[in-house]
Amino acid sequence: MKIIAIMNQKGGVGKTTVTVNFAAGLARAGRKVLIIDADLQANTTIAFGVEVKYKNDSACDLLSVLTHTCKIEESLLIRPIQVKNKMSQIFIIPATIALSGFDQAVRAIPAKQLLLKQLLFEIEGDYDYVLIDCPPSLGLMTINALVAAHEVFIPVQPEFFALQGISQLLDTVKLLQKNLNTGLKIGGVLCTRFNRRKIHQEVLSCLEERFKTTLFATKIHENIAIAEAPSFGKTIFEYSPQSNGAYDFDLLIKEFLNREVRQMTIPTLQQVFKQVEK
Repeated sequence: MKIIAIMNQKGGVGKTTVTVNFAAGLARAGRKVLIIDADLQANTTIAFGVEVKYKNDSACDLLSVLTHTCKIEESLLIRPIQVKNKMSQIFIIPATIALSGFDQAVRAIPAKQLLLKQLLFEIEGDYDYVLIDCPPSLGLMTINALVAAHEVFIPVQPEFFALQGISQLLDTVKLLQKNLNTGLKIGGVLCTRFNRRKIHQEVLSCLEERFKTTLFATKIHENIAIAEAPSFGKTIFEYSPQSNGAYDFDLLIKEFLNREVRQMTIPTLQQVFKQVEK
């Protein structure tokens, strides 16, 4: 089970759009995906049309399970997502505005940076991928996501201020690599809302120089269908499967899965060579 935190502390870069459609693309490829909506704006929860369920007047959402007022085993917590009126391979732990009180709610809990990691340990192996839609900040919830994750995906709108935001994020990742999550790595940088403007081309060149192979070759272009899909509670593949937006996300999934195969192949070959040497 690979855990991926999707984050950028700069808002408006398409973080939630990437989370929703990346999950949908993985599901179309036969992978079982759990989304954790860790953003108090709950945009991912809303985009899937999920309504938070209640038990004994308490919401079964991400905050409730992290503060132990709702158990992970509760059937109301992990919600299956329907696609075309059928259950898909996508599940979600929803968020509510109550997440705004997360820092206050956990202030007395020991090792509060590890709460999300402990939650995911309980469901280890139940899913192929876990995607964490992080809030646009570097607060305690984001720290929880980075401590729990194996990789960070960074959606970037190719504009000047986006480069400054990435520098701050990378500094945070390096700090956590030294202390709380030595295995954390940058899994991919994704250019979003891309068009042919000169500034976009210039920023893309900077990203290519800085991140090299970590930068996805696939770019998510500006596309009206991508912007419209959430208002209908649909992914781009449901809303407009023939659109350029669906084409871009399909390419992204193929590129990502090809990377996964290469990463799995190299250690396997190394193990073979070691056995031959023995």
